[in-house]
Amino acid sequence: MPLDEFRTEAKRHLENTLISIKAKNKVVTRNINTSRKKVGTNKKVQLTPRGQLHLETVFGSSKRYITKEEKVNANFDVEKIQTISVKRYRDALIKRLAQFDGDAKKAFTGKNSLEKNPVWIDEMHTEKVPEKLKTVTFETIYTIRKEISPDLKLDKVVDMGIRNILLKRLKEYNGDAKKAFSNLDENPIWLNKEKGIAIKRVTVTGISNAEALHDKHDKDGKLILDKNGNKLPVDFVNTGNNHHVAIYQKPKLDKNKQPLFDENGKLQYELDENVVSFYEATSRAMLGLPIINKDYKKDEGWKFLFTMKQNEYFVFPRYDENRNMMFNPKDYDEEWYKNPENYATISPNLFRVQKFSYKNYVFRHHLETTIDMSSYKLREITWTDFRSSKGLDSIVKVRINHIGNIVSVGEY
Repeated sequence: MPLDEFRTEAKRHLENTLISIKAKNKVVTRNINTSRKKVGTNKKVQLTPRGQLHLETVFGSSKRYITKEEKVNANFDVEKIQTISVKRYRDALIKRLAQFDGDAKKAFTGKNSLEKNPVWIDEMHTEKVPEKLKTVTFETIYTIRKEISPDLKLDKVVDMGIRNILLKRLKEYNGDAKKAFSNLDENPIWLNKEKGIAIKRVTVTGISNAEALHDKHDKDGKLILDKNGNKLPVDFVNTGNNHHVAIYQKPKLDKNKQPLFDENGKLQYELDENVVSFYEATSRAMLGLPIINKDYKKDEGWKFLFTMKQNEYFVFPRYDENRNMMFNPKDYDEEWYKNPENYATISPNLFRVQKFSYKNYVFRHHLETTIDMSSYKLREITWTDFRSSKGLDSIVKVRINHIGNIVSVGEY
């Protein structure tokens, strides 16, 4: 073959090459556990997780106050009013709300806003409810005990009294944490010096959300329930990596939570998502439930579109400098995608899932071995991302087999 023809032929083959990387799909595998008995053996089919269910650290939980100053508005229903810190303000607003049959929008907005129509505390109209009120709610936090060391983050210490003692200690050493929080046996941090009580370990906040491993039991192993008869979860863990995110289409709603229609009377939709951890996916598999919940919020009109897992492939639209669409993956059918002659057109627009979390998705071009997200000029070339679910309905999911051929289009 002449050299110029060889180069052209090699270039054509390279442009039509799609790189295949195995997606992380499997959640559990079926194993047969065998144990001996007096006569013969016992065999039991067991589902075994194909990954780490959670991180090693076990957290406790507690509740803390959250105090806010909020303006009285349409959100102040009975439940919200109960969070107001001052009782006489609560009683007055409940009374106003009852006059409008519990409709907070009518009671506290428009002509009945506290600015235009004050809510008086007494019959003599000597005191009225302020427009802005302090609300107090509870927040569940997950905590762990840690040794005091130079790398301790003081803003995460739960007990404010102990935090202030540690801040005072740090100030004594001019902000040098290494000197302030080292060698505590010889130079202790006193909680009560007269009684000889020193601080060596503190409770700090850990993760923002978690899964409970167990339910609370007493010393005799009896289950402990709360006043409403519910179980009390204990021993919380970070569930670590996510297994997949399911993308759904849901009806758009107006301010009154009614469906919106366009000018042609067609129901309007928007996208939403449900991120599923590996822990939750494994739990569903153990219970015999589908790992991907295609009926999620179906009774609310949600429609399942597709899932995204690490290393799964998607074909993206391509735009010119003026954001005019040059290539729309939605314009082609499954047969077109499966035709190897079209791989050169698909290749520049083919990306695989690099990582994802709730409303944050990062994709890497299938030919890239590393990505530099600090280089924004390479966005939509070597990498791309979504900071919300908006726009995800413009991409097409494809499946590539181990020899680099597209074998299916859409969810599989």
